[in-house]
Amino acid sequence: MTAAPRDASPGGPDRPADPGATGPAVRIRGLSRNFGPVRALRDVSFDVPAGEVTALLGENGAGKSTLLKILAGLQPPSEGGVTVFGEEVTSFEPSTMLSRHGVAIVPQELSLLLDRTVAENVLSGVEPGHRWFPSRRRMLDRTTELLTELDLDLDPNASVRTLDLATQQLIVVARSIARGCRVLILDEPTAMLTPAEADRLFALMDKLKAAGTTMLYVSHRMPEVFHLADHIQVLRDGAHVASWRSTETDPDRAVAAMVGRELGDFTRRSGKGGEPDASVAPALRVRELSGRRHHGVSFELRPGEILGVAGLPDSGRVELLHNLFGGAPGTGGSVELLGRSYDRRNPIASVERRLAFVPGERRAQGLLTTMSVGENIGALTTGTFSRLGLIRRRAFDAAATGQAQRLRVKTATIGQSITSLSGGNQQKAVLGRWLAIDPGVLILDEPTRGVDIGAKAEIYAQLSALADKGLAILCSSSDLPELLTLTDRIAVMSQGRLVAVVDTAEATEESVMTLATGAAAA
Repeated sequence: MTAAPRDASPGGPDRPADPGATGPAVRIRGLSRNFGPVRALRDVSFDVPAGEVTALLGENGAGKSTLLKILAGLQPPSEGGVTVFGEEVTSFEPSTMLSRHGVAIVPQELSLLLDRTVAENVLSGVEPGHRWFPSRRRMLDRTTELLTELDLDLDPNASVRTLDLATQQLIVVARSIARGCRVLILDEPTAMLTPAEADRLFALMDKLKAAGTTMLYVSHRMPEVFHLADHIQVLRDGAHVASWRSTETDPDRAVAAMVGRELGDFTRRSGKGGEPDASVAPALRVRELSGRRHHGVSFELRPGEILGVAGLPDSGRVELLHNLFGGAPGTGGSVELLGRSYDRRNPIASVERRLAFVPGERRAQGLLTTMSVGENIGALTTGTFSRLGLIRRRAFDAAATGQAQRLRVKTATIGQSITSLSGGNQQKAVLGRWLAIDPGVLILDEPTRGVDIGAKAEIYAQLSALADKGLAILCSSSDLPELLTLTDRIAVMSQGRLVAVVDTAEATEESVMTLATGAAAA
């Protein structure tokens, strides 16, 4: 049987022409979505204007993810409807939403063919030529043409696996445009990008907007929201609660709408900076520690202190944390934990020695995705509730429930799947797991990545309270305002070396970045 040739031009034969009317690109009316007794969306209605950027704000659990899945065709609404450029959506399927309505999503978890080339990924599904024998030359020509139009300096023949996350994200955007996208949904696109990488994405967004592409943008980062967005829509507890042009409001009002209250600024007490007090034994003493991407690192962390670790992605700060916990081998140096030498490190021994580690890659390294909320929280303490190899379930559940309540994890029951929770509540559950071992030292990497501003303030307050009770905390983050808010001192890494430890009270974003980039030594 002979297959028809495929058309790689944007749109395709099934897509209606853009209407000439000036109505909204997307009109959402009375949208609701139920999951059993849980009502994730409640009668949501608002418009997404054509050719502009609309920011969708809300705390984790506000209903943003559910709404995005409906718009991307990943699940149908329980009630209500959606029109795209005046046409009613009758089939909520990803292929239909893209081919018929031109709606595409760039999700947090990118779906790419890692072992294929840039060209093969960009034109996946719309390869020019015969279905079974696409034209390689035409594919390269079309990809080069599209990348040029989008001002993306990429080699069409490069393997996607060799490219960084930011570039992979740009490829997903280019793939959406190649398939005829007119409405592009971006879900937390800068959560794992450096400022320079984010700027590349913003430049591409400016290019798309100038070409008439409509964008729905989800982010917890207020500066970029007010830099990019023309309109702001806010969800809270599954309902639509506020709508503004971005010029008509400000971050404080937007946050107040998201959380239902004035949040206020979180400011941690300072005054613990300077050199460690020789009369107080450090909880963690590190001497000339070396390993992958870090060399000769020395510092001390005292009880009751939050020490930040700053640095660019290639500075070695993340590898340092994994070395300390025993998740990655070191090549030299020494570590003293709670007054005892700890040079033969591994994760099991770290748990036994009360060294806790909340990793930055929550889904890949932190969550037990096939388990419940309670099982995630209690995973490290099952031995405490076991008798003759059997878990005393009532006691185990009671302890997990108590921990969830203390950390304000929003969950219907601790028996529901951890993957059903919002990112902020997942993060609090992972934190609860490690606090359950009564740690003497707590290490955190990117403690609020992908967490909304309300949950972020709660996590800051919890970490501050833990430090005030004597817990020693080592906190690495790519978010400099976070470190300047949360910590007492900041250790700055650059090219694998610890170049300075500065008092947070005297530090600024500029001064820390100068150290991190090596500009101070230039």
